[in-house]
Amino acid sequence: MTVPRSFTGGGITLPMMRVTPRYFFYLFLFTSSIVTAAETPRKDARVTQVIREVNVLEPAAPKRPAVLNEKLGDGTAVRTGGESRAELTFLDLTITRLGANTIYSFRKAGRQVELNGGSILLRVPKNSGGATILSPAVTAGVTGTTLIFEYARAGATRMTLLEGTARLTLVGHPAQTRNLRAGQTLEVPAGATRIPEPTEVDLDRLMKTSPLIIGFRPLPSRDLIGAAIKQQQARGLNNNNPNQRGPQNPSDPPAPAPAPPPQGPGPR
Repeated sequence: MTVPRSFTGGGITLPMMRVTPRYFFYLFLFTSSIVTAAETPRKDARVTQVIREVNVLEPAAPKRPAVLNEKLGDGTAVRTGGESRAELTFLDLTITRLGANTIYSFRKAGRQVELNGGSILLRVPKNSGGATILSPAVTAGVTGTTLIFEYARAGATRMTLLEGTARLTLVGHPAQTRNLRAGQTLEVPAGATRIPEPTEVDLDRLMKTSPLIIGFRPLPSRDLIGAAIKQQQARGLNNNNPNQRGPQNPSDPPAPAPAPPPQGPGPR
């Protein structure tokens, strides 16, 4: 491409650069990198709360203590000790809270969660594409939901919906699925070949007693949970339901009110 070597105007002579094909090539690379950076979503999580013993497990690295406000990359695992809890927050305000004796890992900016023991609270914003929870016994698909998911190492699983909807599926029996709505809890015993019916849980009491709620900042979905509590109270909670809380293990007796999540043997 031929261009003048200089431009004279107002008594000032300005040199003109020679435009070559290489110039356009580098310009293309530069603008492409800007567009790619803008379109690529951030997949890391920020540690927004640490209570007692919380460790980070990264590939090919020894475990180390989690640090408040540090960023964790895709594929990182987090493990909590006894009476310990943690909270991770993603860029789109997807929030995961970990209960005691929990081992958890995430991919896809927190949209694919793997739980190998313990309990989590997962809040996924509305219209954000949903998320999947993976455990050895069941999987859960959620879209715009706040829930508590618990998996005991003995194999029992429980999912409780605080707001929104979700679907639970048995890993070994994919035809076995069940939909849940706000105020319902579903407990699947170890070795189950079918999913039982969900039962009602006292949302108001759960919000006042759960270790995944108490001691943390208010959830962004608190208004939606409040609306679900009002709806539940308006229609009347089934107080004769023997499984309002759900047993910690399949052999435990039922209890009338929510309590801390099932612990099971903690991760070694």
